[in-house]
Amino acid sequence: MEQLHLIERAQNGDEKAFTKLIVSIQMTLYRVAKTKLSCDDDINEAVQETMIQTFKSIKKIRQPEFFKTWVIKILINNCKKVYKKNKKIEEVSYNDEVLNDMYYKIDDYNDIDFFYIIKNLDYNERITLTLYYAEKFTTKEISRILNQPESTIKNRISRARKKLKKIIEGRMYNGEF
Repeated sequence: MEQLHLIERAQNGDEKAFTKLIVSIQMTLYRVAKTKLSCDDDINEAVQETMIQTFKSIKKIRQPEFFKTWVIKILINNCKKVYKKNKKIEEVSYNDEVLNDMYYKIDDYNDIDFFYIIKNLDYNERITLTLYYAEKFTTKEISRILNQPESTIKNRISRARKKLKKIIEGRMYNGEF
């Protein structure tokens, strides 16, 4: 309920309310951007552009209860723009330096394991699992964010779980865990 009040205030030009809204979803924005972009500068660029676009367009939001979903859609589009602009390789590199850096950026250490485990999945699987498990969106909300049928989202989650199970079992068999 407080979020709806903040959205209403932000729509009426209250910059402090807008800042509170953005701060409340800041880590979500970082996690989602991290699924597509590997460089912190690129992630920051996409997040900053998202905040600017959100601020400029907040008066246009028709369903304030879907504010977070709306912002994440903007972020995903900005990530795609940054990715194309920089022509970076999609595969995220998770070397020790990146993992150590993530300890300071992600508020829950378990997220590090999560991002490390999903690194072997393709982008669509990574973004879907991040939204579902890390950000606790429903499959219906994810289908809105990604503009894909809910059945596609459910199938993708199921397929990704099976892939992860094989990856984890393979590593356990090889003594990596």
